[in-house]
Amino acid sequence: MLITKMAECDVRLRRIQNKETYMFDLASNEAENVIEAIKSLSNNEKLDSRLIDSMATAYLGNPTNNPRIIEDKVRLMDEIDFQNLSDVSGWGYVEKHMPMVKDHIIKKCVKEDLDLYSFIFRETDDSPDSNLDVDFIDKDGLLSPKIEVTQDPNKIQSTSLQRYLEQLSRNLGSDIQAQMTLNNVEKRSQQVKDAAIPNAQELNLIQRYRTANERQFSKTLGELLELQKRRKNA
Repeated sequence: MLITKMAECDVRLRRIQNKETYMFDLASNEAENVIEAIKSLSNNEKLDSRLIDSMATAYLGNPTNNPRIIEDKVRLMDEIDFQNLSDVSGWGYVEKHMPMVKDHIIKKCVKEDLDLYSFIFRETDDSPDSNLDVDFIDKDGLLSPKIEVTQDPNKIQSTSLQRYLEQLSRNLGSDIQAQMTLNNVEKRSQQVKDAAIPNAQELNLIQRYRTANERQFSKTLGELLELQKRRKNA
């Protein structure tokens, strides 16, 4: 009878061990996620959501270790930070003192078929006047603006341009940090996976089952040894 009880305890303990192993395997597989690895790279409890998105996008599709990309973004950010943004009186100031920023904005406008005025207002969450909306026509299957990108740049308010440049500098900083950090993502991802633990509530439940069965096994073993001792002394 006592041996049967011990055998049952042993079966339950083996089942619990297998269950715990499967739970750790599942947690490890769930932790194999680039977002989790990125979050773990920061000591902050909350990461900027844009930084996480930038890093995830770069890791999943863009070059992750391209020094040229980082260097270009650093130069662009330095050119903005070198200026006193309150001195930016309009597009003419950008053309004269910020050639890299000028080229960056022009390329963005061309790529998105927007004139400067509409682009800056869109990026700064303002709304251009209805009569100044860009009019599009279909040409050879492509959409092209009727007006030139740099047409009427004086319509851009200095405050909107200043806000855009401040925002661009912040975004570049996040992108640079993301690019420089991505070198560690693969290694970090493996570390996060190796260190993954199951849900605390489920793990505590498993531990309670194990403790109860270990006590039952120990008690039964003690009773069996005591019984054998009595038989030997009889």
